[in-house]
Amino acid sequence: MASTEILPATASERTKGSHEQGFHGADEKHKSALECLVMVATHHAITLTVAEIVRDNGLPDPVVDYDALVHCARHAGLKAKLVHLDWAGLTQIKKAVPAIIRLKTGASLVLARVIVDGGPLGVVLHDPNAAEGAELFVDWLRFQEIWTGEVLLVRRNYDLKDEEQPFSISLIASLIFRERKLARDIAICALLLSLLALAPIIYWTLIGQKVIAYHAMNTFTVLTVGMLVLIVFETIFSFLRSYLLQFLTSRVDVRLSEYMFDRLLALPIDFYERTEIGVVMHDVQELWKIRNFLSGQLFGTVLDSMTLLFFLPVMFAFSPLLTFIVLAFCGLIVLWLLAMLPALRAATGKVIIAETARGSFLYQTLAGMRTVKSLALESRQRREWDVLVARAAKAVDNQARVASIVQTGVRPLERLAVTGSYAVGVYMALSTNDPLYISALFAFLMLSQRVAGPLMQIAQLINQGDEARAAVDVVKQLLNQPREEGIGDGGVRKPLAGHVEFSKVLFTYKGALMPAIDGVSFEIPVGMTLGVVGRSGSGKTTLTRLLQRLHSEYEGLIKIDGVDVREYNIAHLRRNLGVVLQENFLFRGTIRENIMAAKPNATFDEVVRAARLSGAEEFIDRLPRGYDTYIYEGSPNLSGGQRQRLAIARCMILDPKILIFDEATSALDPDSENIVNENIRKIAKGRTVIVISHRLSSLVNSDAILVLERGKFLDMAPHQTLIERCEIYRSLWLQQNGHIEAAATSRASGRGTTLV
Repeated sequence: MASTEILPATASERTKGSHEQGFHGADEKHKSALECLVMVATHHAITLTVAEIVRDNGLPDPVVDYDALVHCARHAGLKAKLVHLDWAGLTQIKKAVPAIIRLKTGASLVLARVIVDGGPLGVVLHDPNAAEGAELFVDWLRFQEIWTGEVLLVRRNYDLKDEEQPFSISLIASLIFRERKLARDIAICALLLSLLALAPIIYWTLIGQKVIAYHAMNTFTVLTVGMLVLIVFETIFSFLRSYLLQFLTSRVDVRLSEYMFDRLLALPIDFYERTEIGVVMHDVQELWKIRNFLSGQLFGTVLDSMTLLFFLPVMFAFSPLLTFIVLAFCGLIVLWLLAMLPALRAATGKVIIAETARGSFLYQTLAGMRTVKSLALESRQRREWDVLVARAAKAVDNQARVASIVQTGVRPLERLAVTGSYAVGVYMALSTNDPLYISALFAFLMLSQRVAGPLMQIAQLINQGDEARAAVDVVKQLLNQPREEGIGDGGVRKPLAGHVEFSKVLFTYKGALMPAIDGVSFEIPVGMTLGVVGRSGSGKTTLTRLLQRLHSEYEGLIKIDGVDVREYNIAHLRRNLGVVLQENFLFRGTIRENIMAAKPNATFDEVVRAARLSGAEEFIDRLPRGYDTYIYEGSPNLSGGQRQRLAIARCMILDPKILIFDEATSALDPDSENIVNENIRKIAKGRTVIVISHRLSSLVNSDAILVLERGKFLDMAPHQTLIERCEIYRSLWLQQNGHIEAAATSRASGRGTTLV
């Protein structure tokens, strides 16, 4: 049962008690806010730590204001709202606890409940620095003295996050209309502009009927001044509409970019291994076509079409017959576009295929430029590029031809919608010989011209909408791929010690006939260094990929510290596994930025420590700019050994308990290999280390060596034991080191001979 401490009520006791009962001092201002958020999140079954919040939100340190605290809460899957209350308001929050309250010292506490009935008035608080379960009672008078009135209400967010929703055109529409206030203001501006668009027509009608007919100069002056005023208003509202529409588009771009990037990050690694990056880049660009259609063409057409609300009734008032003629020609345009839609759709599809192939080849060439140069493949690449460009140009020409045919059919109908109705009007005016009808005819001409534009836009939406539909299909195929299993906020987050266990693990890659790992079982105690050897294709790297949970579709169990790796929070698991590969990717930026990539809030001392552990400090200190040395894309200004040491430093910044070195030294020269191996031996103390290497000499000092053969467990023992009892290991050893042993045997036998 939780204990409850009571804060004294007298002034002197309260002053003393504020230091003795667990309240934070001013030197810890705001630091307790994140600790309180962790406590509230735990109440809502979300496991967090302050370090994870700092890392996931890119915070420089744990000291945050309440605006940042709201952002952190929402990022963690909670809904948070900062409110200002008095005591009367606080007594009404009822089930909205636990909440976070802020004290005048700057510290934060968790509000557990407000006591109004059944005891003395006051609040029960939880202090994150107190013992777990300890409660602190504060009477209402004292609480009002120390409380700022700020309350952060927090509850679990059960709504689907944007990145969890499947991609569709309705998702983008929801992102647009999420900005309701902006959309409302834009609609108001468009409505007023539509109303003001009647002004020139009314002006010219009155000029013809009242001014010219009666030579009314005073009326002319009043109409002209009024028209100038309306032009000023029209200019202002036109600017506001353009500005607000651009602002809305920018906000949608931000949300859409975040959604797209989150979805790409959530895709599994095997998707990227079987999909060309150039294709992915092209498909991503199709996203902006959809955005342009919704926020530009569709939204713009809807806004422009508001003129129809005012113009069509006026046109019907002038002449229902002429209005029906205009609408009839617009209907013919719609039918023509629908008839040509299949041909245009087929042409657009061919353009997408051709441009995708061209973009993919361009990316492949740029990414492999070093190989292209070293093998003098420029002419070969140029020939293939020319072929792809020709195919794309041919597809675009075909699309342009179809589009021209479509436009050719639309243009005469568009002209007839205005001139045809006007011709009929002229005929009727001549037949009636009514001067007022003739002046009204000019007004109708201006109305029909203003109405024809929005009607044409509505008709053309058929083609534009079909292009957007094709783009939606392309982007859906990319972003709606199955997400990586385990992505999210759930899962075990306990600290890892490093005990690894494989039990009857069976795994087969998609499309493969034979399993890559076939019933493998072994155990790695905490602090052990395990070497892994085997012929190519024996499943060495696959073992480490399964341990990192890059693949989850396997049979059997893989445990770390007795917990199935599929139960861990995936981000937490990977942050506790330090992985160094044969080819390590370094980001463009400084050496310091690369080392602290996994821990953005790392101090410079932590960066130096990681560099020292990896052996990178030795060459960094010799560089003119040291840790501020800029690494270019592809890291051409660093040697292979330097890149490997920086990769080791980057994984050591998080101080992982399990280290994986996958052929980390196979591409290095002997001197660099010796340096890296020596550093590995230093940092292996107290950690579980898995080393994969084809060079068996680098594994001799391992505590044990695991031998795999065609995905199956063959043997596991120290080097000398394997030499004696494992035929495959002995064969691999002799292939690499037989000449050394032969030379040593020869020297030994030579020492036993005597020259005569």
